[in-house]
Amino acid sequence: MSLKIKEALLKAEQYLFTLEEWILVFGLTIMITFGTMQVVLRNFFDTGVEWADMLVSALVLWVGFLGASLATRKSKHINIEIISKIITNPKLSKIRIRVVTLISFIIVLMLLKISMDYTFLEASNHMYAFLKVPTWVVFIIVPISFFLIALRLLLELILGGPIEKEEIKEIKEVNL
Repeated sequence: MSLKIKEALLKAEQYLFTLEEWILVFGLTIMITFGTMQVVLRNFFDTGVEWADMLVSALVLWVGFLGASLATRKSKHINIEIISKIITNPKLSKIRIRVVTLISFIIVLMLLKISMDYTFLEASNHMYAFLKVPTWVVFIIVPISFFLIALRLLLELILGGPIEKEEIKEIKEVNL
C-alpha cells in the first residue's frame, strides 16, 4: 500500500478518534452530573428531574457503543477464541489474527444492517424518548458505532495490524 494512502487513512481515522473521545467525555460528564443530581434530589429533597433518568440511560447507550468502537481501535475488543483453539501454531498467528478480524468484520456488517433497520423502524414510529427527543436519535449511535467498528476492522485488515500500533510505528519512523 502506498505510504500516502496509509497516512491519509490513519489521519482520517485519527480525526474520528478525536471526535469520539470528545463525545465520550461530554457524554460521561453529563451522565455523571445528572445521575448525581438525581440521587441528591431524591434523597434530600424528595423530588427529581422527570426526564433525567431517560437521559442517563440514553447516555449509557452512547458511551457504551462509542467505547466499543474505541476498544476496537486498540484491539481490546471481544475476540473469537475458537479460531485460536483451531490454529495453535505460533507461526500461523498472523493468519489467525487476519481470519478472526475478517470474521469479526463480517459479523459487524450484519449487526450494522440490523441496527440500521431497527433505527429506521424507530424513526417511522414517531415516538419520543424524553423532552421531545425522538427515540431514533437515542438509538442512532448503534449503527454509527457498528459502522466505526467495521471501518476500524477494515483498516486493520488493510494495514495488517491494530490502528494504534500503526500510529506508534509511524511516530517512531518520523522521529528517527
